[in-house]
Amino acid sequence: MGVTVSIHQPNYLPWPGYFRKIAQSDVFVFFDNVQMPIGKSLVTRNRVKTAQGTRWLTVPTHRDSSGASIAETPIALGNWSRKHLMTLQTAYAGSPALEAVLDILESALAADHRTIAALNVDLVVRLSGYVGIDSVRYLRASEMGLTTEGGASIPEILEKTGATAYLTGSGAGSMRYLDEETLAGHGIETLFVDSAFESYPQRHGNFEPDLSVLDVLLNCGPAQTLTRLRANAPHGSEKRP
Repeated sequence: MGVTVSIHQPNYLPWPGYFRKIAQSDVFVFFDNVQMPIGKSLVTRNRVKTAQGTRWLTVPTHRDSSGASIAETPIALGNWSRKHLMTLQTAYAGSPALEAVLDILESALAADHRTIAALNVDLVVRLSGYVGIDSVRYLRASEMGLTTEGGASIPEILEKTGATAYLTGSGAGSMRYLDEETLAGHGIETLFVDSAFESYPQRHGNFEPDLSVLDVLLNCGPAQTLTRLRANAPHGSEKRP
């Protein structure tokens, strides 16, 4: 039986396409051994929708010029987590899923995670379980004893996980390190996930795409969210946009 593996940086409360990749994988590797992005990044922030428009929820981190990895980047102290929870409480008041989602977030935020990677991994795993994604094996690249770094470590990760298929996106960041011919030579098929998420019933005006997965969860509930995540099966490069 084949093993489909996907790899992605640990982002903060990611968009639905991120969870679609998880839902369609057997193994998901958090790519936390790469350098922490400089400047604004989805590793530390994501958007939700309020009555006043979209709003960024941002986790402050301590960054320096030493080239620290995502796994090594500490979270700054402050009351940012309380502000995030209050924003969600107000923006999604009346959602049947609100209490359960807030409980998940509060538990993860109270776990005293010292790095952005640890927090994001915990949140993604908890939210995946709440949606109903329960058969995926999660790994952190920083804990795999890799001998290579950055994009060059992708083939090593696939080898260590016994991958027969590599599930990836088709954006510029994903394509930069993709070598389908080399992977095929190792018996690994390249599959592409459709990360474009179709519209869904959304409060506060016209539909706004690419928000945090919390938006679809709090508008549609976990069951409908899972159905949407499992739609659009992975495909080969012949169907790539």
